[in-house]
Amino acid sequence: MELDKSYVEKLLKLYEEGETTLEQERELKSYFSSENYDSEFAAYARLFQFFEKESTSQSPPLQTKAKKTRYPFWINIAASICIVLGGVWFYDFYQDQQELEQARLAFETTQNALNFLSINMNEGLEKLEYIEVFSQQKNKLIK
Repeated sequence: MELDKSYVEKLLKLYEEGETTLEQERELKSYFSSENYDSEFAAYARLFQFFEKESTSQSPPLQTKAKKTRYPFWINIAASICIVLGGVWFYDFYQDQQELEQARLAFETTQNALNFLSINMNEGLEKLEYIEVFSQQKNKLIK
């Protein structure tokens, strides 16, 4: 089959852009399967020859394992027990952490209350010093 070089270039451009029809691809395939193609299109000829070769080749069948290894039933039970024990341990750990957090919060609250009491007590003691000085001066005057 003899095709014009410009027509082949046009078909190849459409082929590269993925816009060829099946009939145009058949034309390209038959053009490159013949040995009368332009040497400028040698790379495309190898590509189409590769496609032709691969379309006729067959891959060997996949081999699957006939024997499937099965774990004994007790492994499933042991795994289930491990999961349950892990859940119980995590729950217990979580509860302990919650108790520690509550204890820390109670400690901070108590500490803040005692600090407030201490500050007020110190202010009260300062005022008692004034009263003591006043009492001493009063006692000096009365004597």
